[in-house]
Amino acid sequence: MLWKRHASQLIADAKAKSASIPCDPLFGSNPRLSSLVSEIDGIKKRHGLLIERALIFAINKLPNWQAAKEQIPLASGKAHLDCLAFNGASGKLYVFECKRGHGSFDGDKIKAIDQRLDSISSAIGSYATTKSWHVASSDVFILSFYGAKWKSKYPIYDRHSVARLFEPCAGRFLSIYIDHIEAITTSTYSAELRDAVSIDRGETIFDLVDPDREKPWPDLLFTENGADFVLAERSL
Repeated sequence: MLWKRHASQLIADAKAKSASIPCDPLFGSNPRLSSLVSEIDGIKKRHGLLIERALIFAINKLPNWQAAKEQIPLASGKAHLDCLAFNGASGKLYVFECKRGHGSFDGDKIKAIDQRLDSISSAIGSYATTKSWHVASSDVFILSFYGAKWKSKYPIYDRHSVARLFEPCAGRFLSIYIDHIEAITTSTYSAELRDAVSIDRGETIFDLVDPDREKPWPDLLFTENGADFVLAERSL
């Protein structure tokens, strides 16, 4: 129920925040479209963070495991870890970065991820010592929830691989929870998205465009009252 409420709150928070955002001029004739864009964008931005929190919750329910978002010191400052998980019985230490992983990243983004993990990898041993952890092995990797892969020096796992990294129950919990968030988001907006949108407006220049017209195409002449098509000037 806790995580079901968190999932519902994800949508409720996006709706509440959207209500305070002025209508975008692009959607002036239908303000609901402006709200809808803001709501969906808010859900997308927080979706991965909620899955990340759910995974940390699940790991902490496993015997001998502890997990948290951590901030560790680096030579150049501090690094915020998406998840630091340690098994006190086996001495296994995981440090990983979480991504929704539904698409591709550009080269600069990939480089930045690897550079951040490089810095974390070099500093994590000293940080574990301050926690009095007896580390037998450590792994630094990326967890791409929706399975997108890219060329990285670090291993990339997905939500189905979590069962191999931790326990099968943690993998099932995460996978089912992701499915639940998808389902309630779809059900929240499905009826609304099926509704036709009618806009009361006069005919515009774009309504007069005939994509099947053969060349020569007309030129567009802008006037103080709008625009109109005129015969194309022929080259002399």
